Amino acid sequence: MPTALSPSGVPSAHLRPAGIRSLALAVPDDSHEVTLPDGRRALRHRLREPEGGLELERQAAEEALELAGLDASEVELVLSASFPALPEPCIGNATPLAFSLGMHEAAAWNVECACAGGLLALRNACQEVAMGAYRNVLVTVTCPYSATVEPGHPALTVVGDAAFAMVVGPSGERGAFEGAVLRNSGPTCDLVSWGVSDRTPSGIRLEVDGATAGKLERWAQGEIPELLERLLDRTGTTREDVDHWVLNAPTPSFVDRTLETMGVTPADGVNTNRLLGNVGPALLGTSLFYSAYLRNIQPGDRVLLCSVGSEASLALGMMRWPDGVALGKVPNHASLETLRAFEAERFGMVAAA
Repeated sequence: MPTALSPSGVPSAHLRPAGIRSLALAVPDDSHEVTLPDGRRALRHRLREPEGGLELERQAAEEALELAGLDASEVELVLSASFPALPEPCIGNATPLAFSLGMHEAAAWNVECACAGGLLALRNACQEVAMGAYRNVLVTVTCPYSATVEPGHPALTVVGDAAFAMVVGPSGERGAFEGAVLRNSGPTCDLVSWGVSDRTPSGIRLEVDGATAGKLERWAQGEIPELLERLLDRTGTTREDVDHWVLNAPTPSFVDRTLETMGVTPADGVNTNRLLGNVGPALLGTSLFYSAYLRNIQPGDRVLLCSVGSEASLALGMMRWPDGVALGKVPNHASLETLRAFEAERFGMVAAA
């Protein structure tokens, strides 16, 4: 089996395996219980004004560095995939974050791929390490969606805020990022737009309608079977080789329906939507974080990653879980016990259906 891939996805013996060393999560402690359209309760976590996503991103980054046993001076590259990047809506967070952490000599750049940004940033970080360009890469992702919705708007039952950070570096042969396939989500470009508003905390407004989620789901599920076969072929694997299926959860139904589209059962993946809501580019990292705890991912386990972003990309990736991945603390206000209860209800509903 290949242990590393070139940027085009072609196996290369000249590249070194690269993978995750640590993974930390940050969730605002301003938590609210909401009621979903089907009557189930859910939690949403929101930044307090005038907080911006950058502070939440820094919190996750500092914990990820501590878990990896790294000093800021040892980080050579910072990749940020924050969306929307706030408090400065036109500039990403990579450089302000790196500088504020004392990484004055590190390279820093932003990755923009909307809700697929977390997976793309992980892919890019692993490739930079595999090629030998950098040894220690800090990946940070944050989503301050609530700052783009006016108080009292129904969308606040859908969106939430969260951040995660990873340290990526050289890994053992059984812990590499094995490959990815991406396709642009051009057909979804008319589903989301942004405007200027003095009624939102950030001054910018996310504009969607009630049909957006369903349209995005239907488009993605129509594309996923082909992309999954391409990924399996590229990595020389089969469905049976996959130990864990980790999907982003922008809606309550996306994980279950997409797993069925992939030819596996809903029980093969964790659904974090009721715990966190739609947290944009942070969806993939939060799903991976909770999956690692709930499913007890072990070194060498193969993990399939799936993430979709409107007007961005649909992305699938394959990785082996490295030895010694350090996981951060689980927030008390977004606990494993709460997620387990939500999952138990989910499986009961799936069984009943």
